[in-house]
Amino acid sequence: MKLKTLDYFFVLRPTLFFPVWTVSLAGFWAQERFGPQAKESARMTAEHGDISPILVIAILTLMMGSVFILNQLFDVETDKINDKLYLIASGAIPKQAAHLEMILLMLSPILLLFFGRYDLFAIMVLIYLVTGYLYSGNPFHLKNRPYGGIFANLVGGLLIFTVGWNISGEINTNLLFHALPYISGFLAVYFFTTIPDVGGDLLAGKITIAVKHGVKPVLIAGTILMVVAVALAAVAEDIVVLLPTALSVPFFVVSLKTKSVKRVLEANKYATLFLSLMICYRFPLYLLIIIFIYFFCKWYYKKRFQVNYPSLKPCQ
Repeated sequence: MKLKTLDYFFVLRPTLFFPVWTVSLAGFWAQERFGPQAKESARMTAEHGDISPILVIAILTLMMGSVFILNQLFDVETDKINDKLYLIASGAIPKQAAHLEMILLMLSPILLLFFGRYDLFAIMVLIYLVTGYLYSGNPFHLKNRPYGGIFANLVGGLLIFTVGWNISGEINTNLLFHALPYISGFLAVYFFTTIPDVGGDLLAGKITIAVKHGVKPVLIAGTILMVVAVALAAVAEDIVVLLPTALSVPFFVVSLKTKSVKRVLEANKYATLFLSLMICYRFPLYLLIIIFIYFFCKWYYKKRFQVNYPSLKPCQ
């Protein structure tokens, strides 16, 4: 296999699957621990139909791969300015080929209809609408608007959590209550992601929350959101999210004090890693997947672009 053939896999930006997998699996595990008892679960299984969680997460992965391609297609100029190694912006993958791959992956949730899971199909359609079309497409461009970006990430994060919860559960206030600490942490990470690209976003005319309000207010807001996530986790008595968010807070505080882009990237990196490792306690296979994707990506980017990416080394 030629190395360039792998471009069509890596255009999906596989490292972005980590938060998708982690949040959806967190939703599934939360429903197991805080959802209805066995009798009620059996009733919902009879109503919704039995479906493998692995299949649902796989379909979600394919669909989100389509979302990531869509976002890149709309972000070509910004990605060039920010000098990112995105394969569409660099011209490694023709736009026509990227469009075809995007459409094929976008159709993957249709498979859920064959299992009678119209609820999960509807949720995934909403995810695509919010995180794909509304986030990047004309005329909405929520990613280019400070509060639009917040809305898309908040709703998108909640819907991804809901996919996991709804595999064996149902949408109710219990779902929202237990999703809140995860979504607060998810938003904290989003706030921090807007900081490294401020320069490129300004040149491209993108008014993100960091561009509009400046780096310091966004650092403060992100740190507060992570602290709030800890408090919400404690109220919900959810150790699965409490421990990772508590461990992440010091990294966010250091970022706030230093205002260093490297520390911001480090805070986001470890916040995602801590929660992912916690999820691996319930799903050990997930750890093997993380390790494989991590080293596969390192090999590819080293061979293809001679860069060390991704990396868990502490920022200096």
